[in-house]
Amino acid sequence: MEELQKSIKALTQIPTASLSDALDQLGLRGYMSHEIRPILPNVKIVGPAVTIKHRIVNKRMPFTPALKAIDEARAGDVLVISSDDDLRDVALLGGLMGLASKVKGLSGAVLGGGVRDIRELRELGFQVFSLSVVPTTSLGRTEIEGVNVPLRCGGLTVNPGDLIVGDDDGVVVIPKDRVWEVIERARKFDEVERMEAEELKKGTSLVETVAKFARI
Repeated sequence: MEELQKSIKALTQIPTASLSDALDQLGLRGYMSHEIRPILPNVKIVGPAVTIKHRIVNKRMPFTPALKAIDEARAGDVLVISSDDDLRDVALLGGLMGLASKVKGLSGAVLGGGVRDIRELRELGFQVFSLSVVPTTSLGRTEIEGVNVPLRCGGLTVNPGDLIVGDDDGVVVIPKDRVWEVIERARKFDEVERMEAEELKKGTSLVETVAKFARI
Protein backbone atom coordinates (compact mmCIF):
# COMPACT_ATOMS: atom_id res chain seq x y z
CA MET A 1 0.00 0.00 0.00
CA GLU A 2 2.85 2.39 0.78
CA GLU A 3 4.36 1.76 -2.65
CA LEU A 4 0.99 2.43 -4.27
CA GLN A 5 0.66 5.75 -2.46
CA LYS A 6 4.17 6.74 -3.58
CA SER A 7 3.31 5.99 -7.19
CA ILE A 8 0.03 7.92 -6.97
CA LYS A 9 1.84 10.92 -5.48
CA ALA A 10 4.39 10.80 -8.30
CA LEU A 11 1.70 10.51 -10.98
CA THR A 12 -0.17 13.56 -9.69
CA GLN A 13 2.89 15.61 -10.73
CA ILE A 14 3.15 14.25 -14.28
CA PRO A 15 0.85 15.28 -17.15
CA THR A 16 -0.89 12.61 -19.18
CA ALA A 17 0.99 13.79 -22.29
CA SER A 18 4.34 12.78 -20.78
CA LEU A 19 2.90 9.50 -19.50
CA SER A 20 1.50 8.71 -22.94
CA ASP A 21 4.90 9.41 -24.51
CA ALA A 22 6.59 7.16 -21.95
CA LEU A 23 4.16 4.36 -22.74
CA ASP A 24 4.76 4.90 -26.47
CA GLN A 25 8.49 4.51 -25.87
CA LEU A 26 7.82 1.20 -24.15
CA GLY A 27 5.75 0.01 -27.11
CA LEU A 28 2.48 0.26 -25.20
CA ARG A 29 -0.64 2.18 -26.18
CA GLY A 30 -1.69 3.87 -22.97
CA TYR A 31 -4.07 6.63 -24.07
CA MET A 32 -7.84 6.31 -24.22
CA SER A 33 -9.83 7.59 -27.18
CA HIS A 34 -10.19 11.35 -27.61
CA GLU A 35 -13.92 10.79 -27.16
CA ILE A 36 -13.43 10.20 -23.42
CA ARG A 37 -13.73 13.76 -22.07
CA PRO A 38 -13.98 15.30 -18.56
CA ILE A 39 -16.97 17.12 -17.15
CA LEU A 40 -14.79 19.36 -14.96
CA PRO A 41 -11.82 21.49 -16.13
CA ASN A 42 -8.55 21.50 -14.20
CA VAL A 43 -9.46 18.50 -12.02
CA LYS A 44 -6.97 15.64 -12.25
CA ILE A 45 -7.69 12.09 -11.16
CA VAL A 46 -5.14 9.42 -10.26
CA GLY A 47 -5.82 6.01 -8.76
CA PRO A 48 -6.14 2.26 -9.20
CA ALA A 49 -9.01 1.01 -11.32
CA VAL A 50 -12.11 -0.61 -9.89
CA THR A 51 -13.83 -2.05 -12.94
CA ILE A 52 -17.56 -2.57 -13.51
CA LYS A 53 -18.57 -4.24 -16.76
CA HIS A 54 -22.06 -3.85 -18.25
CA ARG A 55 -23.85 -5.62 -21.08
CA ILE A 56 -27.06 -4.75 -22.91
CA VAL A 57 -30.28 -6.48 -21.88
CA ASN A 58 -33.95 -5.76 -22.51
CA LYS A 59 -35.23 -6.30 -19.01
CA ARG A 60 -34.86 -4.67 -15.64
CA MET A 61 -31.98 -6.26 -13.73
CA PRO A 62 -30.64 -5.58 -10.21
CA PHE A 63 -27.59 -3.33 -9.99
CA THR A 64 -26.50 -4.48 -6.54
CA PRO A 65 -23.03 -5.64 -7.71
CA ALA A 66 -22.21 -2.15 -9.00
CA LEU A 67 -23.49 -0.46 -5.86
CA LYS A 68 -21.54 -2.92 -3.72
CA ALA A 69 -18.39 -2.19 -5.73
CA ILE A 70 -18.67 1.49 -4.78
CA ASP A 71 -19.39 0.66 -1.14
CA GLU A 72 -16.31 -1.59 -0.99
CA ALA A 73 -13.95 0.66 -2.96
CA ARG A 74 -11.07 2.37 -1.20
CA ALA A 75 -10.40 6.08 -0.99
CA GLY A 76 -8.45 7.14 -4.07
CA ASP A 77 -9.80 4.40 -6.34
CA VAL A 78 -11.09 5.24 -9.83
CA LEU A 79 -14.28 3.65 -11.15
CA VAL A 80 -13.94 2.38 -14.71
CA ILE A 81 -17.38 1.44 -16.01
CA SER A 82 -17.77 0.14 -19.55
CA SER A 83 -19.06 -2.57 -21.86
CA ASP A 84 -18.29 -4.44 -25.05
CA ASP A 85 -21.55 -2.88 -26.33
CA ASP A 86 -22.05 0.71 -27.53
CA LEU A 87 -23.46 2.54 -24.50
CA ARG A 88 -23.17 6.15 -25.67
CA ASP A 89 -26.91 6.51 -25.20
CA VAL A 90 -26.91 4.94 -21.73
CA ALA A 91 -25.86 6.81 -18.59
CA LEU A 92 -23.57 4.54 -16.55
CA LEU A 93 -23.28 6.95 -13.62
CA GLY A 94 -25.37 9.79 -12.22
CA GLY A 95 -25.81 11.95 -9.17
CA LEU A 96 -26.44 9.29 -6.51
CA MET A 97 -23.57 7.05 -7.56
CA GLY A 98 -21.39 10.14 -7.82
CA LEU A 99 -22.36 11.29 -4.34
CA ALA A 100 -21.65 7.85 -2.84
CA SER A 101 -18.28 7.79 -4.63
CA LYS A 102 -17.41 11.29 -3.43
CA VAL A 103 -18.28 10.42 0.17
CA LYS A 104 -16.10 7.29 -0.09
CA GLY A 105 -13.23 9.46 -1.27
CA LEU A 106 -12.92 7.97 -4.73
CA SER A 107 -10.71 9.93 -7.09
CA GLY A 108 -13.17 9.92 -9.99
CA ALA A 109 -14.76 7.78 -12.71
CA VAL A 110 -14.11 6.89 -16.34
CA LEU A 111 -17.08 5.73 -18.40
CA GLY A 112 -17.17 3.87 -21.69
CA GLY A 113 -20.67 5.25 -22.14
CA GLY A 114 -22.79 8.15 -20.98
CA VAL A 115 -23.08 10.18 -17.81
CA ARG A 116 -26.05 12.13 -16.47
CA ASP A 117 -26.88 14.56 -13.63
CA ILE A 118 -24.01 16.73 -14.80
CA ARG A 119 -25.04 19.71 -12.68
CA GLU A 120 -25.10 17.60 -9.51
CA LEU A 121 -21.74 16.04 -10.26
CA ARG A 122 -20.17 19.42 -10.97
CA GLU A 123 -21.55 20.84 -7.74
CA LEU A 124 -20.10 17.83 -5.91
CA GLY A 125 -16.76 18.37 -7.60
CA PHE A 126 -16.69 14.71 -8.61
CA GLN A 127 -14.68 14.28 -11.80
CA VAL A 128 -16.08 12.02 -14.51
CA PHE A 129 -14.63 11.25 -17.93
CA SER A 130 -17.22 9.88 -20.35
CA LEU A 131 -18.05 9.23 -24.00
CA SER A 132 -21.26 11.24 -23.84
CA VAL A 133 -23.78 13.13 -21.75
CA VAL A 134 -27.25 11.58 -21.91
CA PRO A 135 -30.33 11.58 -19.60
CA THR A 136 -31.22 7.87 -19.92
CA THR A 137 -31.01 5.42 -17.04
CA SER A 138 -29.14 2.14 -17.39
CA LEU A 139 -31.93 0.33 -15.51
CA GLY A 140 -33.80 -1.85 -17.97
CA ARG A 141 -31.09 -1.35 -20.58
CA THR A 142 -28.03 -3.09 -19.12
CA GLU A 143 -26.99 -5.56 -16.45
CA ILE A 144 -23.72 -5.99 -14.57
CA GLU A 145 -21.61 -8.63 -16.31
CA GLY A 146 -18.77 -8.48 -13.81
CA VAL A 147 -16.97 -6.45 -11.15
CA ASN A 148 -13.18 -6.17 -11.00
CA VAL A 149 -12.77 -8.02 -14.29
CA PRO A 150 -10.82 -6.89 -17.38
CA LEU A 151 -12.86 -4.68 -19.69
CA ARG A 152 -12.50 -2.43 -22.73
CA CYS A 153 -12.84 1.31 -22.30
CA GLY A 154 -11.80 4.06 -24.68
CA GLY A 155 -10.03 1.58 -26.94
CA LEU A 156 -7.92 0.04 -24.17
CA THR A 157 -8.11 -3.04 -22.00
CA VAL A 158 -8.26 -2.00 -18.35
CA ASN A 159 -7.43 -4.52 -15.63
CA PRO A 160 -8.41 -4.09 -11.98
CA GLY A 161 -5.62 -2.25 -10.21
CA ASP A 162 -4.16 -0.59 -13.31
CA LEU A 163 -3.31 3.04 -12.60
CA ILE A 164 -5.71 5.53 -14.18
CA VAL A 165 -4.56 9.11 -14.77
CA GLY A 166 -6.94 11.70 -16.19
CA ASP A 167 -6.46 15.42 -16.80
CA ASP A 168 -7.57 18.07 -19.29
CA ASP A 169 -5.78 16.21 -22.13
CA GLY A 170 -7.59 12.92 -21.55
CA VAL A 171 -7.07 9.58 -19.83
CA VAL A 172 -4.03 7.31 -19.66
CA VAL A 173 -3.96 3.73 -18.35
CA ILE A 174 -0.72 2.38 -16.89
CA PRO A 175 -0.40 -1.39 -16.40
CA LYS A 176 0.06 -2.02 -12.68
CA ASP A 177 3.30 -3.94 -13.25
CA ARG A 178 4.91 -1.13 -15.33
CA VAL A 179 4.09 1.91 -13.20
CA TRP A 180 7.56 2.95 -12.02
CA GLU A 181 9.11 2.25 -15.39
CA VAL A 182 6.60 4.66 -16.93
CA ILE A 183 7.06 7.25 -14.17
CA GLU A 184 10.84 7.38 -14.58
CA ARG A 185 10.66 7.79 -18.35
CA ALA A 186 7.97 10.46 -18.07
CA ARG A 187 10.00 12.37 -15.49
CA LYS A 188 12.93 12.47 -17.91
CA PHE A 189 10.67 13.86 -20.63
CA ASP A 190 9.43 16.58 -18.27
CA GLU A 191 12.96 17.54 -17.26
CA VAL A 192 14.00 17.87 -20.90
CA GLU A 193 10.95 20.02 -21.60
CA ARG A 194 11.83 22.28 -18.65
CA MET A 195 15.27 22.82 -20.17
CA GLU A 196 13.73 23.46 -23.58
CA ALA A 197 11.39 26.04 -22.07
CA GLU A 198 14.37 27.88 -20.57
CA GLU A 199 16.08 27.94 -23.95
CA LEU A 200 12.98 29.32 -25.64
CA LYS A 201 12.63 32.02 -22.96
CA LYS A 202 16.18 33.12 -23.79
CA GLY A 203 15.13 33.63 -27.40
CA THR A 204 16.61 30.45 -28.87
CA SER A 205 14.66 29.38 -31.94
CA LEU A 206 12.28 26.44 -31.71
CA VAL A 207 14.19 24.60 -34.46
CA GLU A 208 17.51 24.98 -32.60
CA THR A 209 15.95 24.03 -29.28
CA VAL A 210 14.33 20.88 -30.56
CA ALA A 211 17.51 19.91 -32.44
CA LYS A 212 19.52 20.32 -29.23
CA PHE A 213 17.24 18.33 -26.93
CA ALA A 214 15.48 16.01 -29.42
CA ARG A 215 12.14 16.51 -27.71
CA ILE A 216 8.92 18.12 -28.94
